[in-house]
Amino acid sequence: MTVHINLINQKVYHKAFGEGIILSLDGGYLLVEFPVGQKKFVYPDAFDGFLSAEDSSVALVIRREIEAAKQMEAQARQQALDDRAHSPAGLPAAGRQKTLRKAPRANIAFKCNFCDGGRSNEQVGFHGVCSDSVIHNNIAIEHRTWCTADDCPCLQYYNGEIAREELDDLCADDGFVCYESQMLRDWRALAGVIQNGENKSKPMTLRQVQQNSLCVLTTRDPGSDEKDRYIFAVFLVDDSYEGDGQEEGYVSTGSKYKIKLSSKEAQSLLFWNYHSNSNHPEIAAWNSGLHRYFDDEQAATILQDICKVKTGTHDEALAKEFLECFCRINGVDLDRIGIARGALNHPAKEK
Repeated sequence: MTVHINLINQKVYHKAFGEGIILSLDGGYLLVEFPVGQKKFVYPDAFDGFLSAEDSSVALVIRREIEAAKQMEAQARQQALDDRAHSPAGLPAAGRQKTLRKAPRANIAFKCNFCDGGRSNEQVGFHGVCSDSVIHNNIAIEHRTWCTADDCPCLQYYNGEIAREELDDLCADDGFVCYESQMLRDWRALAGVIQNGENKSKPMTLRQVQQNSLCVLTTRDPGSDEKDRYIFAVFLVDDSYEGDGQEEGYVSTGSKYKIKLSSKEAQSLLFWNYHSNSNHPEIAAWNSGLHRYFDDEQAATILQDICKVKTGTHDEALAKEFLECFCRINGVDLDRIGIARGALNHPAKEK
């Protein structure tokens, strides 16, 4: 984004770090000097919740840039929808961006760091900032990528740079700490960025997930093995963005078809009961990447088993309606849903 004002030496304020001075703007990142040290922020995104400019005229320019960027993004997405709706099948619309290339629809599962924020009898967590013990695990033991990043608020709290109250405040009122802390608040999952190789830090895309795909959110408890990965929530996608070279893709829902599982329920829905790798299908190994695609039969099997664990709960009727709706709109025969066949119950395991 083109910056139409000199931001160097401008005063800014961060509610956790206090007053700071902008030192540089390079490659879309601001470097700001605070009393606690230097911090990096994405420009102009950081001014949409994290930073505020002391100079009102500077703040106005930045706000206009943020609004212009959001308007362009909204127009691009609407154009994408219009192109898909009006273009003959198989023929690209004039001026269509390459990110709109059609791919076979599939369902999607996300690999999520464990988060016990907001943990209750009805949910594993994923609705608030992690407890101190989980923050320690994710940083010091499992070395999670975002949890150990310099601009992660949890790392700043772990290092004593901000107080626990300040950390919790960052997540309040639609604030942001990490993807996981807001996952069951916003019912949204993002593709993430590439972690290694020559494309490191580039946003990832979601080329196969579309409206009416099933999104499955998975995690594993601290100290557990990959084979113990479980499903803690599912939702029917009604909004998706493939992503491009500047922004990562995402899926979300505003519909009623979303279900979260308690810890006990989730432990009975092991992800690798339903999914397997094309190479070595008998081995439960996620390896690289934050998401996996799977077909409608696998999705229906997951929803069918959720119906079983939700029997006798207040979600029983919703789970049944969810399964029926998914099968109806995606052409799956309810009476011909097979049994789960993933890595944990692969025929090779029986030998």
